Amino acid sequence: MKNIKICIIFFLVFICSSFNIAVNAVNQPGSNTYKEGIYQASDLNISQSSLYTAQNISEDTILLQIYDENKEVQQYMKLPATSRKFTLITLKPDYRIVILGKGEVFISAGWYLQSYLF
Repeated sequence: MKNIKICIIFFLVFICSSFNIAVNAVNQPGSNTYKEGIYQASDLNISQSSLYTAQNISEDTILLQIYDENKEVQQYMKLPATSRKFTLITLKPDYRIVILGKGEVFISAGWYLQSYLF
């Protein structure tokens, strides 16, 4: 009887721990997270026909700046801790993205731009 209780307890602990691992793996955003640094937009595999969003997924405030090919600031954002998604300007391959702060930024494609010829 004692052995059965021990087996049941180990089985329940195993089930609970494996469930927690699976849930944590699903919540991780993946390779679209970026830490402090300077990034070339072309290195991010961006598409000029997509709009992108930036979201601070950390507990620290982050500054995000986008520079054009002439080193002029095109966009500046102060992302509060665990922020909502903010829309970025249309990115070109020669733009630079600067991230300042200890946290991480999740950059994702929002929707596609469509051009119509009249």
